[in-house]
Amino acid sequence: MNLPPVPDGVTGRPDLIRVNPRHTLENDTTCPDQRRAAVRPLIGPLEPAPFLTGPLQEFGTNPLQACLDLVEFEGRALLDTIEHLRASKGVLQRWWSPAHPAHLQWNEQVVERYVAARAAEQSSAQATGLPSTEAVAGHWVFRTELSQAVDARGVRQYEHTIPGRRYESADGRLRDLWLTSMGRARESRPDHEKAAISHVMALGGVGPKPRFAKASSPRPSTADNPPERVRVFDFGCADGSYRQILDWDAAECRRRFGQHAAPAFARAASSTGARPGGACVECKAITGCAALPRVPGLWGGHPTVPPRPRRSLSAWDLRLYGQCPAQYHLTRRLHVTSLQPEGDGARRGRAVDAWLNEAHAVRHPRGCRNVPGPENPEVWSAGGHQVEGDLARQGAAMLRQHQALCPLDRLGPEEQVLGQERVTAYVPELDVVVISVPDLLFTRAGGWVWRETKTQAKPLWEGTPLMTRYPQLALGVLLLASGAKGADPSRSWVEFELLHAFDATLERLDPGRPSVVDEARAVIAELARPLLNDTEYAPRTGHHCLGCEARPWCVPGTAFAADHPDAPPPQEAMRV
Repeated sequence: MNLPPVPDGVTGRPDLIRVNPRHTLENDTTCPDQRRAAVRPLIGPLEPAPFLTGPLQEFGTNPLQACLDLVEFEGRALLDTIEHLRASKGVLQRWWSPAHPAHLQWNEQVVERYVAARAAEQSSAQATGLPSTEAVAGHWVFRTELSQAVDARGVRQYEHTIPGRRYESADGRLRDLWLTSMGRARESRPDHEKAAISHVMALGGVGPKPRFAKASSPRPSTADNPPERVRVFDFGCADGSYRQILDWDAAECRRRFGQHAAPAFARAASSTGARPGGACVECKAITGCAALPRVPGLWGGHPTVPPRPRRSLSAWDLRLYGQCPAQYHLTRRLHVTSLQPEGDGARRGRAVDAWLNEAHAVRHPRGCRNVPGPENPEVWSAGGHQVEGDLARQGAAMLRQHQALCPLDRLGPEEQVLGQERVTAYVPELDVVVISVPDLLFTRAGGWVWRETKTQAKPLWEGTPLMTRYPQLALGVLLLASGAKGADPSRSWVEFELLHAFDATLERLDPGRPSVVDEARAVIAELARPLLNDTEYAPRTGHHCLGCEARPWCVPGTAFAADHPDAPPPQEAMRV
């Protein structure tokens, strides 16, 4: 029997499939080829790369999990564990990198919150007559026996794993699992994800965690004493909240798996096609992917010494790093959040952005010129973003300003129009995946037009060059000039539309002009080089500290905010 094809650029044995609930998730960023390679742990790149680590921890809850292991499995006191976390700088496993100082403070708080939340849930459960559950040191794994022959997918063995912290009653009749969310506790999770989790909880045996890129035991792994009931909780790291997201018996777990998870896993193992985007960062088949444009020398950068794991880079990353390296590391890489409410400018900008996306999705002959604005300018919403009062009136005025500038007026029906389209390219010498999402991308007369729309309270200030102030424009120029979209740069251009309540501005940049490309390259290089080579991500204080999601754990940022108690928070949206 012929094995099914694996993506180009990989080699190895495709006859083991190892999946976890994350592989059931499907959205517009999912790449079938990347996922098909990811679920086959015994295949790898044709040119194996060494195992690389960054200078700092880049998985937000690693220290949390290691601290909880000390508390739950070694009986360490909570305060002693936190002191050990500080003294080790987060290096709780020998192969780990140290943690950023603010990341350490975040983990200290979250460890305490988790222990308190778990104790509260156990007290509540026991009050209703449920037995207590104790931490399980091994991992729950469901694994089929290694077959002598491959099946229709070319597979001899299947293995299912789950993340989270595991607990079980003394008699084995009840199993609990606790998952973590970086913000508030989630009220629920997708049906196929819950079904995949419950399947392993109900049927999986206890054993060691499967090792990365290593074969599994040929023997099956199933529960000796299957539980009668499984429960899953979601814990919110940002506020210590927790929510029960499922409570099923064994029969319900089996039914849900067949209905929701099994079809999703089948698609993960068998679907084909490439969709460049964020998945490229972890893709084992990137060297063989014909759908991902290569743009060597995009801004003339040099490889990082020593080498780092592959990374993605966006204009948002560049702007955030330019403000404060610590803010970039904590919020973009670690996804730390303090649940700080959005500023007014951000709320207004998202509502305007969503309104324009909905309007551009319909091909009106005159674009937005004949599209009416909000029926009630005092309160309106788009894409789930509601504004009222002054914000609503300002946003409605911005939409009126856009009507005269809408680029889709009289655009031929044969032209493509793409709203919020992801443009991805790979810089091979840097091993960096560049991702940009223009507000509007459309073809015109054989070229691409890249439109960026920005909302702000005031007109454009002429004291800073346009591409320096808005690096997304510079990135657009470089990507079009490099041919990342496959069109002639001389027929393409980048447009910048600035909307404010009193007027609007439209500027155009030509990626076919060498001087414009040189300026764009200098702008991106000035921002990207320090970002890619940074090893400390030190805080850089300023007015942005007042709106920073990571400020509660940043000592300099907290001090800056205390010294400026009357300063208003930043109003503009950090949208790029």
